[in-house]
Amino acid sequence: MKVTLVLLLLLPAFPAAQDAAKVNVRVYYESMCPDSRHFFLEQLYPVWSNLSDILNLTLVAYGKAKTMEVPGVGDYRFRCQHGGRECKGNILLTCATHHIPDQCQAVDFARCIMEKVKGAAAGPQCAEETGVDYSAIENCLDSPEGRKRQYEAGLNQNEYASDLDYVPWIIINDVFSRELLWKAQSDLKGVICTAFQGTKPVYCEL
Repeated sequence: MKVTLVLLLLLPAFPAAQDAAKVNVRVYYESMCPDSRHFFLEQLYPVWSNLSDILNLTLVAYGKAKTMEVPGVGDYRFRCQHGGRECKGNILLTCATHHIPDQCQAVDFARCIMEKVKGAAAGPQCAEETGVDYSAIENCLDSPEGRKRQYEAGLNQNEYASDLDYVPWIIINDVFSRELLWKAQSDLKGVICTAFQGTKPVYCEL
């Protein structure tokens, strides 16, 4: 009886965030895009840091890029809205998504890349600052693997955001709403907290 009572007393100390389905958030962005950078640093990262327990987050660094297949060799080249440095930064972020097993650490690494505004050149520094093993990411960056993964990022975007005409492109619970896209730019926390159907985390009330 005493053990049961102790467990009951402890229950309120645990988050109530698991009493409903998580909110699915897809973000299509670009490594050198000012609007992507502002959204990532001012909205996405703070919200992720406080509400990751109720989020299924998918980050895809592609945006308004174009993929060109190299005939006969199964390789790819890319053209990006903000030039070649953005293409390389996008590949870096894509490689990081695949080679950093802990998602919280992967999002932190991406946050650092967006913050430095140096694209792939910030990779080693951000790996050091976030405690990431950079070797696999570095090997991926300038390799057929990296280009294949970036090609696949484009396929993902074509599947879920084929009508993308703005970056960052934000999809909540797998249904795109232009109204939510604009609202998320300034109040992602409000969008997520409204979409979550369970007991609201304390951060939602702040």
